[in-house]
Formats: sequence, C-alpha cells, structure tokens
Amino acid sequence: MKIKIARKTKIVAAVLVAWFLIHITYVTYDGLRDYKGNADVGIILGSPVFADSTLSPWLQGRVDEAIKLYKEKRIIKIFASGGDGKDYGVREGDAMKKYLKEKGVPLNDIIVDNDGNNSFLTAKDFIKLNDSLHFSSAIVVTSFYHITRCKYIIKKLGFKNVEGCASEKYFFKDGYGLFREFFAFYKYLIFY
Repeated sequence: MKIKIARKTKIVAAVLVAWFLIHITYVTYDGLRDYKGNADVGIILGSPVFADSTLSPWLQGRVDEAIKLYKEKRIIKIFASGGDGKDYGVREGDAMKKYLKEKGVPLNDIIVDNDGNNSFLTAKDFIKLNDSLHFSSAIVVTSFYHITRCKYIIKKLGFKNVEGCASEKYFFKDGYGLFREFFAFYKYLIFY
C-alpha cells in the first residue's frame, strides 16, 4: 500500500513539474517573441519608482521599449499605467509621464493611469478608457515574463487585438518573476 502511494505521489510530482516547465517555457517564448507590427496604443505596465520620481531600472526598461515603439511610429499613444505610490510616495503613472516627456514624447500622446496597482486593474482601466477612445489594437509593454498574463486579462475583459513587446533589459530578479508568473497566471485564470 505504501509503495502504491509513493508511486502515485511521484507521478503527481512529475506531472506538476512538467506542467510548470512547459508553462514557463511558453511564457518565455511568448514574452521574447516581440510583435513586429503596429498598434494604436502601447500599454506600459508599472513597477516601483524611487522617491525622487526616477524610474526603477526594470520600469525604465519597459518605458524605453515604449519610447522605441513610439519613435518608430509603431504606436500612436502611450497608456502609462501603474500604482498609486502608497508604498513609496510616488505615483508610477506620473513618474512615467515625466520620463516620457523628458525623452521627447508629447504630452497629448501620453495617457496616465495611477490606479493600475496590478495587471488586472491596469486592464480594467484600459478597457474603461477605451470606451471613449476606441482603440482597435494595443501592444502590452512589460517584462518578458509578464506579457502572457497581461495579454490574457486584457483579452478576457473584451479587447481582443493585443500583442506584446518586452523590455530589452534583463535582471536577476526576472527569474523570480518568471517563477511567480506561473502562479499569478492561474490565479487570473480562476478568479478574474
């Protein structure tokens, strides 16, 4: 009896490990496979900023990718969405707007959302905004491991034409982000 339980436990563990590895392989592939087309808007997903309003290196990588898309005329508008800054005193959307302006993006092409405290809230805010602006296509701009979940939730909320472009900056913490995304994706799949 104990041998059968141990064998079943090993099989279940092997299936879970295989599922995890297949998932993170797909997420990595999807995140690094940058979309080469154009869209109406680039949606930047936030990340912490410093108390002096400078962007953290991982957020700067995301914003720099959006600037590149904008300057290549692959997007027309930029939706800079991030948290309200309660934890560190600076609202992410405002900090991104300041950085975008400094890099030559006109203010009338920047849309700020300071209520995007997580990917779901960013998607929800974008959908609400899109009721009046009528974008027909979007490119999610974030870290590679985050793209699959962001595209998923935006599509689930009703905006179907969304692709992704990843930041070209990579960090040691991306490994943790990739691990965490496995659980976050299934949380979104089940609860949102």
